[in-house]
Amino acid sequence: MTAEPTRPPRPSARERTRRLLNEAARELLRTGGPLTVQAAADLAGVSRATAYRYFPNNDSVLVHATMPLTDGAGPALPPPDPGPPDDHSPQGLAGQASTLVRTMGEWAFDHENELRTFMRLSLGPPGAAKLDRRASTNRDTWIATLLDGLPDHVPQQARDRLSIALTPLFGADAVIWSTDIAGVDHDTALDVMAWMAAALVQATLNESA
Repeated sequence: MTAEPTRPPRPSARERTRRLLNEAARELLRTGGPLTVQAAADLAGVSRATAYRYFPNNDSVLVHATMPLTDGAGPALPPPDPGPPDDHSPQGLAGQASTLVRTMGEWAFDHENELRTFMRLSLGPPGAAKLDRRASTNRDTWIATLLDGLPDHVPQQARDRLSIALTPLFGADAVIWSTDIAGVDHDTALDVMAWMAAALVQATLNESA
């Protein structure tokens, strides 16, 4: 006889409540809602007293909103993986930069509410819980990977300058300057950001040729 597959243990009532509250905190972050114990309790469908057993204060709601779920579903704001570049030559590097920035820009506009919330919380008053906006997009990792494709003769000073110049083309920074300040629509913003990335990389290559 074939043994029946072992069923995973059912989560306890406490684990289910914790998951409901964590998901509620993440949803509040996604929609730009108030990250408070009361708001999380209302959204999760539990009493405020119950919510306080898991979230002792409003700051803890923020912490849980940005933590991975217990089932390994990933971080609250998982950026996409653009994948390995198709062209590893210096001549193709500008195109890689353009594609990367456009991909990340599309993702940023799809997650505009969350990114604006990250921006607001990262600029909170002294003593308040704050978020590291750089961690929400992995921009440092992708910029570093892009710079690894530069020829060896490009000096470190030029690499550092290019890294800084590419930084505002990612995440909340890109969303805010393009829509709030420049006042352009998303398609135009993506075209401009992709062009800027390619131009910055090409200028660095030309200067160091």
